[in-house]
Amino acid sequence: MAVSNDELMEELAEMNFQMLQGIGDVKDILDQQRHVWKRAENVAKHFDVSLGTVKSWKRRELITCYKHDRTVIYDINAIERDLFQVEN
Repeated sequence: MAVSNDELMEELAEMNFQMLQGIGDVKDILDQQRHVWKRAENVAKHFDVSLGTVKSWKRRELITCYKHDRTVIYDINAIERDLFQVEN
């Protein structure tokens, strides 16, 4: 069965479009996975609140801490998203 150049070009254009959409989807997923890790003192400075406020947020389970070795760290982007409803 013979295929014309126009049909080939149309098919290639469709494949290119689908590939670009897939790349965009992957980029969106990677952007969502970015983290900015800080210790409690630096979280307090970042949000201009006291260290006690950060500890209170943790106690009330408004924010989640993570342990890296013996250091407790917080994800700034997650706090902005969950606590302050800020889109990253």
